[in-house]
Amino acid sequence: MNELTQQIRSFNWRAAEPLHALLCLPGVALPLLIGMPLGFPGTAVLMAGGAQTVGFGSFQQPLYTRSGPMALATVGIGISAMVGALCRDNTPALLAAVLVWSIVYGLSTGISSATGWVGQQCCVFLIVSSAAASTPGTTHDLVRSALLRGAGVLAGGALQTLCIFGLQRLWPRARTHFSKSDFNPKHLEVPFLREQLSPHSGTFVFTLRLAATTLLATVVYRHLSFPNAYWIGMTAVLIPKPEWALTAARSVLRTAGTLLGALLSTLLVVTVHPRGFALTVLVLVFLYLSYLWTNVNYGAFSVVLTGYICFLLAILHQPAHDVLLRRFGATAAGCGIAIGVHLFVLGLRRASHFTVQRVHTLEERLGWRRTSDVSVH
Repeated sequence: MNELTQQIRSFNWRAAEPLHALLCLPGVALPLLIGMPLGFPGTAVLMAGGAQTVGFGSFQQPLYTRSGPMALATVGIGISAMVGALCRDNTPALLAAVLVWSIVYGLSTGISSATGWVGQQCCVFLIVSSAAASTPGTTHDLVRSALLRGAGVLAGGALQTLCIFGLQRLWPRARTHFSKSDFNPKHLEVPFLREQLSPHSGTFVFTLRLAATTLLATVVYRHLSFPNAYWIGMTAVLIPKPEWALTAARSVLRTAGTLLGALLSTLLVVTVHPRGFALTVLVLVFLYLSYLWTNVNYGAFSVVLTGYICFLLAILHQPAHDVLLRRFGATAAGCGIAIGVHLFVLGLRRASHFTVQRVHTLEERLGWRRTSDVSVH
């Protein structure tokens, strides 16, 4: 309980990087400022979503190079968006894809924090894209729509990577806790891989629990008729962690942060009535705060991220009040599923006296990351 309380109350203000957070805004702003006046708000929002996600990759630990997480995430979320859109009308196919994606994500957490983050974002885009708007027509139309969606996300991620890469010459780079300037996964060894697949491995158990959580949340979301129900599956992907204290803390902070963010966004919509350029400004302000607080506190991050999503969806003329109510309900449901599955697994372990080793990533084993370094993503 003390560890849980500490996770909730912890604010690491030293982790805030205001200059680097500014680097991540141009890649999101350009699609919005160009696409909206030209009459392509859907494409603008799609590219902005890809750019926003890849921007968080610049705060991750290096993978081969500093831009490694961004480049890998750009390709991964583009493919995931396409596959998710292809599975839009086929729930069994979506569940099969979710199973594969969640297993890859879970096992990737045993390599490094950066690979785990990339796997997580790929799962998110897979689920979100499975709820893409229907386009009546033939199978050819579905494939074309899925390809365009994947291309839009890929283009946004590539734009963000290029913007940050170019602007890094002028602004400080994101802080890294590595004792080396990069992390090269080629150091993977067969004994290490076998260890991760052991039934008593923390990574293996986490992967099974993550897969069960994601599958259950996806089944629930697919059987609900209200718009944006995919947030249930998305939240269920973001919440689970190997440790119970982290899972519980993230659930509390995510739910509370979403509620506060919803109230704040509603207040701004009612009093300001943002339109056009003013709406884009609010999107960028809340996005900047999201980047700024990404490693400070998960609750504060959830507050401003909710505001960002609310105003971004307002560009597509989705009613802010309805969006916020649905988001809060779906977030609470996703957190409840993640907590429930974790408690169920803990109960099984205690009843069977089954021991699980702590998760030791490859980067920790090589001495390139301290075990105390934890990223909120």
